[in-house]
Amino acid sequence: MMDTPAVSPWRRWGTSYRQVLAPLSFLVLLGLFLSTQTPAFLTWGNLRTVAIQTVAVAILAIGETVVIISGGIDLSVGAVLALSGVTAVYAMREIGAPAWAGVAVGLATGALCGLFNGLVTTRLRMPAFVVTLGMLGMASGAALLISGGVSLTGIAPGFERLGKEWSLWVLLGVAVFFHLLLSFTKLGRYCYAIGGNAEAARLSGVSLVRYQSTYFVLCGLCAGLAGVLQASRATVAQPTAGKGWELDAIAAAVIGGTSLMGGQGSVVGTLLGAFLMAIIRNGCNLLNVEVEWQQVLIGAMVIVAVFYDRWQRGKG
Repeated sequence: MMDTPAVSPWRRWGTSYRQVLAPLSFLVLLGLFLSTQTPAFLTWGNLRTVAIQTVAVAILAIGETVVIISGGIDLSVGAVLALSGVTAVYAMREIGAPAWAGVAVGLATGALCGLFNGLVTTRLRMPAFVVTLGMLGMASGAALLISGGVSLTGIAPGFERLGKEWSLWVLLGVAVFFHLLLSFTKLGRYCYAIGGNAEAARLSGVSLVRYQSTYFVLCGLCAGLAGVLQASRATVAQPTAGKGWELDAIAAAVIGGTSLMGGQGSVVGTLLGAFLMAIIRNGCNLLNVEVEWQQVLIGAMVIVAVFYDRWQRGKG
């Protein structure tokens, strides 16, 4: 098999650095502004709460970033999050599974949903938008069926510690893992290559079915992990958890410099995008700004980010 020519990880990191400079600068300026407007913003308790509340969306966004870089999209991550949390708690409640087994069930659920998305998209050559939209409906329905439409309780001893004590460390581990994967492995190199020009990658000997399916599985794993963490933090599994979070995940990736055209993006940028949205919401709450204006601000940021990406590509 021929190896696809690829930009070195260090040069790609330089490109990503320029892409994340805007959200990083805005994040710093926003933090400085909020610190002058409300003394509660820079308190340890507030910042820790914001960080913990951002974990699930940030992990979703990292998985979404991988799929988008490869030229796809996954609209089902919010529903898969809910289904994974439900299956994890169901296993502990109904089967008596220990905490680690419940976590494994939740992760497996997410991975299987991702595998379905990947195989149907690649084998049947269906648009990822349509396939994952269908998975969104199926996962949402399955979560309601398994839970009976109510929140599930009855977690195993120790399960709640994962979301309450270890969630930030889990996010850090996920971020480091995916950054290294995208920057220094063949799987990451092919991700950028396929997203940049899938036909050229195929002619170079890259198996689009194998690799694109793998990216969807990784995205599903992230959704499964986010679902487990969310259920652990709340100590219950809600079948409607994560509703609409797929839009937040995509927004975080785009604001962080990931191109919806594929072939461009970074984990660091996505993390900045996720925390930028979280701080905007937190700041608006502290300043008593209506929720509707929060959505307006975040939506405007997504439009500006996409416009900037198209402008940069046109200039290049």
